[in-house]
Amino acid sequence: MLEDALSMISNTLGTKIAGLVSESGVSDVLINGYSQVWAQIGDGSLRPLDSPFESEAEIAEIAQGLISAGGRRLDQSNPFADVAIGGFRVHVALASGCSRKTYISIRSHNGRLFGLAQLAGLGMFDQLGCHDAALSFLQGVVRRRENFLISGPTGGGKTSLLRAMLAECSSDRVIAVEDVAELAIESPTFVALQTREPNIEGKGEIGLGRLVREALRMRPDRLAVGEIRGAELMVILQALNTGHRGAGATIHANSIESTVTRLEMIAFAEGMSAQQLANAASAAFNWVLYVEGKKLVAVGRLCLSGSGLQVQPVSID
Repeated sequence: MLEDALSMISNTLGTKIAGLVSESGVSDVLINGYSQVWAQIGDGSLRPLDSPFESEAEIAEIAQGLISAGGRRLDQSNPFADVAIGGFRVHVALASGCSRKTYISIRSHNGRLFGLAQLAGLGMFDQLGCHDAALSFLQGVVRRRENFLISGPTGGGKTSLLRAMLAECSSDRVIAVEDVAELAIESPTFVALQTREPNIEGKGEIGLGRLVREALRMRPDRLAVGEIRGAELMVILQALNTGHRGAGATIHANSIESTVTRLEMIAFAEGMSAQQLANAASAAFNWVLYVEGKKLVAVGRLCLSGSGLQVQPVSID
């Protein structure tokens, strides 16, 4: 799969980008204008790479080609864009009124298309104690069709864990809705829906909330949401409180406890009270799984308390 993705990039734009992302052990490539290129390796550290680019004009042309290859638009009226190409997620900030240089961020998921057993073997669950017990617990969550919310910081491993858990039920009809299609489950019953940006006239936008509603009409066995960040939370809570089971989603948070704070921020912005959120979320999600540094570090339950919604930590042994 890595070779296919690299071939796609190479065939579309030449070998310069493909050469950077194929560096051994590299998970992310960060291009700051034409003269600076950085790579993030497995331990999270950054190291400089020799830049193969010759000018700002060249890097801007490459950026526009990448976004076009992913089916989206990048120009001065829309200088930011995200796409998925093969097993890579690409974000571009085009040189514009917002920045003097073109910035390209490329994240590779090709080396992280693992199942739960593989993640256990890589030590992802070791911080919970016995990784065999953690593996059995997560497999049980999927088998019992319990709804789960994976929280954590950017790059913490949320998508990798969500993908691995969904891979445990490859015979089910899983419908995933994402801003950028990254899950890419290798199953003939997997369906991927991706948001659509407005066209040059400002029309035609389709957001996650709309996609969740459409997915629910497509007879899913399971629903997956790449990241909860806005109004789609209301639709998801309604769906999970009316019988949809086995769903998984991710959300940004800095700790398992602050998952509640993040949910509250989104809910309040959409006009939902703290008590309404507490009632709906505690009934919708069975588990909160917190990941950080590519490790599953905490497990908890969303529950009601005198002060509203809270996460009650759970020991896995």
